[in-house]
Amino acid sequence: MMIQPGGERSENAPGPRRAMVAVVMVAVLITIDLIIVGLVLSAGREHDLTIRRLETVEAAYAAEAGVNMSIRELMLSADDDGDGTTGTISDDGDDGNDPTLGNAQFRVTISVDDPVVGQSTLTSLGRSGSALRKMTAVVE
Repeated sequence: MMIQPGGERSENAPGPRRAMVAVVMVAVLITIDLIIVGLVLSAGREHDLTIRRLETVEAAYAAEAGVNMSIRELMLSADDDGDGTTGTISDDGDDGNDPTLGNAQFRVTISVDDPVVGQSTLTSLGRSGSALRKMTAVVE
């Protein structure tokens, strides 16, 4: 109730309770908005992490595929990818012609450790997006 200038009280005028309800409603709406914004931002971060994890797995599989392809070349004594060296995969310095596995690419280099024994080290580098994975294998 409010007191009017003439000293009379008005039953229709808003009182302190209505003002308090309005303040509480505004506070509740602000809280709900902040929760929603937090959820949206958190979902965006989760999405980025999921993409990075997927790229990491793709790069690892590509590196493994490179080692397998290189071992196949060594077993058959054939240069299947045409880079000029048996056992290497796309070791020609041109990233544009590297073999692909899904969204990932790979290349393999070879270094002869002991020519008498015939021991060599294969180094495969798989990459997908911003992820890089390196795998080495020693073969005789």
